[in-house]
Amino acid sequence: MMSALKQSAYYGVGIIMMKGVSLFMMPYVTSRLTPYEYGSLESLILLTDIGTIIIGFGIIESLYRYVGPSDGRKRSELISNCFLLSLIVALVASFLIWLMLPLLLANLPHEFEPYQIVLIAVPTLLEGLIAIPLTLMRMESLARKFCIYNVVKAIFQALVIIILLEAGYGIDALLIAGACSSVLLLFFLLKFQWAQMAGSAYLGYSLPLLKYSVPFVISNIGLFAITGLDRWVLADKVGVDTLAVYAIAAKFAMICALLMQPFALWWYPNRIKMLQQEQGRELCARNAILGTNLGIFFAVSLILTVPSFIYLFLPADYHLAANIVVGLILVSALKNASDLLNLGCFSGDSSQCQMWIQWLCSALAVAGYWLLIPQYSIWAAVFVLAGVYTVRLALFYYFSQTKLSLPYRHSDWLACVLIGAALYGISQVIYPALNLWAQLIVGGFLSLSMLVLLISIKVFPSITPSRLNFSAN
Repeated sequence: MMSALKQSAYYGVGIIMMKGVSLFMMPYVTSRLTPYEYGSLESLILLTDIGTIIIGFGIIESLYRYVGPSDGRKRSELISNCFLLSLIVALVASFLIWLMLPLLLANLPHEFEPYQIVLIAVPTLLEGLIAIPLTLMRMESLARKFCIYNVVKAIFQALVIIILLEAGYGIDALLIAGACSSVLLLFFLLKFQWAQMAGSAYLGYSLPLLKYSVPFVISNIGLFAITGLDRWVLADKVGVDTLAVYAIAAKFAMICALLMQPFALWWYPNRIKMLQQEQGRELCARNAILGTNLGIFFAVSLILTVPSFIYLFLPADYHLAANIVVGLILVSALKNASDLLNLGCFSGDSSQCQMWIQWLCSALAVAGYWLLIPQYSIWAAVFVLAGVYTVRLALFYYFSQTKLSLPYRHSDWLACVLIGAALYGISQVIYPALNLWAQLIVGGFLSLSMLVLLISIKVFPSITPSRLNFSAN
């Protein structure tokens, strides 16, 4: 049995390669694309955000809920049912995209060609089909296989981007690379998926699966209104050049979520099963707080280092992102905490509680964007996001504890926040006297100091397999 630490390492490499290609290549890509081109690309990528939510249809959440506790023939039938539902949704969505293509082209904030919509649609349509076998690998602790598939996809995608950008394809290079790499990954995953389905097709569990998953679709559409509509409003009200700066800051803030992925890839498929164990509530509370503290630590580390990195490695046209990124990293930490401290909202057979919370928060976000962005530009989006995610955290925590009270140890995250705030204050005193390289080095040293301190006061466990609070399964 692979240790939890080793699995996390594989998951970390796999997910960072899968989702981090755009981050790794950002200095190169921004040197080849103008802010106008990059902002135009970002406005197109927003289509994938909303498309992935709808086409995914919440089926991964049903996979967590129903496949996790099942075994034998029922497990194979549930897996088959989930995959076939995803296939049906993808086919229906393909037809709808074909019908709506003229409408999409007429309403996007930038002029695009029909083939560019098709290219961006390919990975979106395949996302649900790809996510199911990758999720099953996580549920079965196949971390090494998960890592290999994602590394191959990422390397292939990066090579195609470089070749086509050097050939002068502009934003088409990124669109072609994304489409081709998704097709390649699905091709390799199909054999594994067919084996999990035991070579059968089954749709008998569709009603309970859809009953559980549809509220997630509605909820996540509300989440898109929070984390996607800001960019559309920015593109419409202040232009794609400004959107490009905001998008760069958002991508660097995404590092926080990427760093959390090794923990998240273990936690989300296993939390319901863990809850059903002896002392399950204590285990879940301990691990949820651990994840929250990790998110705070990563956020502080990024705030201390990322602004200097942006100044050093990105063209001057993007340097405003160094200021914006601090606020967006804090937003990422708030989102991480609200995602982890809400287990009670997912513990029953209905997911409607979180759906209503998401829609309330989305309404607040939409109102904030439309009222404030025209006047305050990028900073309005940052402050609206921070306010909305604070409300989301409070509501998720309250209703989750009402449905399923968990014994969280709040002194741990309070210690993380206080230590992080103190280190940030120190950085603001000493950074002005340092050059950018020195700021980056000192930021890394302060981050390491925070980690050592948190381990010494036992907020974090010692980094050895025997001290970890969770098992490999």
